[in-house]
Amino acid sequence: MGAPGLPWTKLTSLSSAMSRILPVLTVFGALAASAFAASGTRPPNIIIFLSDDMAWGQLGYQGGKEIPTPNIDRIAREGVQLTQFYVQSVCSPTRAALLTGRYPFRNGMEERSHGNDTAGMLPDERTLAQALKQAGYTTGIFGKWHLGVWRKHHLPMQRGFDHQYGYYGALMDSFTRVRGSTYDWHRNEQLLHQPGYASFLIADEFADVLKRRARDKPFFYYVPFNAVHGPHGAPKEYLDQHKGNAQHAMLECMDVAVGRMLGAMEKERVLDDTLVIFCNDNGGPRRYNNDPYRGFKGDTYEGGVRVACTMRWPGKIKAGSKVDEMLHVVDLYPTIVQLAGGSLQQPLPLDGRDAWPTITQGKPTPHSEIVISVPGFENSETGVPAIRIGDFKLVGDELYNIREDRSEKNNLAAKHPDKVRALKARLDQLAKERRPPEPHDRISEGKLWFYGEEENKQPAPDWVKKIVADSNEDPNSQTAKKAAKKKR
Repeated sequence: MGAPGLPWTKLTSLSSAMSRILPVLTVFGALAASAFAASGTRPPNIIIFLSDDMAWGQLGYQGGKEIPTPNIDRIAREGVQLTQFYVQSVCSPTRAALLTGRYPFRNGMEERSHGNDTAGMLPDERTLAQALKQAGYTTGIFGKWHLGVWRKHHLPMQRGFDHQYGYYGALMDSFTRVRGSTYDWHRNEQLLHQPGYASFLIADEFADVLKRRARDKPFFYYVPFNAVHGPHGAPKEYLDQHKGNAQHAMLECMDVAVGRMLGAMEKERVLDDTLVIFCNDNGGPRRYNNDPYRGFKGDTYEGGVRVACTMRWPGKIKAGSKVDEMLHVVDLYPTIVQLAGGSLQQPLPLDGRDAWPTITQGKPTPHSEIVISVPGFENSETGVPAIRIGDFKLVGDELYNIREDRSEKNNLAAKHPDKVRALKARLDQLAKERRPPEPHDRISEGKLWFYGEEENKQPAPDWVKKIVADSNEDPNSQTAKKAAKKKR
């Protein structure tokens, strides 16, 4: 089913064109790998840890004191902190921007993928996993996808990942993997029955795949946690340590899982040959504190779109360094592909820029502008239109000098009307470049036991029905609590 204004046949032809180009890119990747081998060097392994809904100051390295996060803090201590790192204001748009190097108004993911929803990231988008696979990497995703839960062409193994493990969607209970009446836990696009706590299971799967990897190839592993997004839950010992604060317990568990994965890489003697990246997907929700920044998840003020980001690669990134230049999550794509010796030649142009000189040498940002949200999209969860050019940031009708006023307290619109007009004109120009997204049609009007169109060609297993029933009947489960709250 196609997007309005862009028939499915057109999208299919674009995908077909992409398939003709990919073999050429694979040749470029093979040549790049040969060049690395000839020089006696090898491209780095790449790990991206992505947290979900974490507030600005919760990590220890950013001043947090309530929750121990020694493993994430280690990445910052032994690497670089990016203090002006921008994302989108909600999760799916950030994930799509990260994996394509293109803003969500171009890749069809301005709006989050919903639970009962056929839409996904536009199929002609080339992903970071595809680019790295073409450069000779093995690829894996461990955790939350959230870029299309139903059609096969939207799922991770069709988007460049050799190994898939975890959720297709979001809002899943970390123990039951149930959202409402839908179960969501898969390995290599097959339903998976596996008791345990999600963040720890992700760490175990990561270690197992790492141990069994092809030793003659570098690897790219993408680890998008559901933590610390709701429904909040954690093992009892962590809940007890945090006096019942499940979000705090969940964050500590995520840090423990990161530590286990770093430890697995140390055991395999690959950690120091790996570029490790940790970042968050959007600002913390309204019940959390994003000080000193104004706003929350869903806002286009700094508190909704400026997040923690840190990177470690000994010998390449200076330990304990900080970079205070504006960068965006779209920059990860070209930066990583260039480091990997891959090709950036592709049909769809990138918004991201190679940020390696900024990250490693403190060079000025490669951006003249950072686009946060363009006008014309009516879903209010993404916040009002916003753009930053240099030190000035327009948020709706408000203008701020971010360099001088990072908390966005002093609206300068009346003082600089010409700048307001210029930034609005730029946003209007960008809005004309929007690509229509796929329609958010419902998958089913009845009960949806689990995601995945191909997987649903088989009847729902009894064990899925039992897990869903138990989850809805258990008064302590997050699913039951949410249902009871709705009834009230």
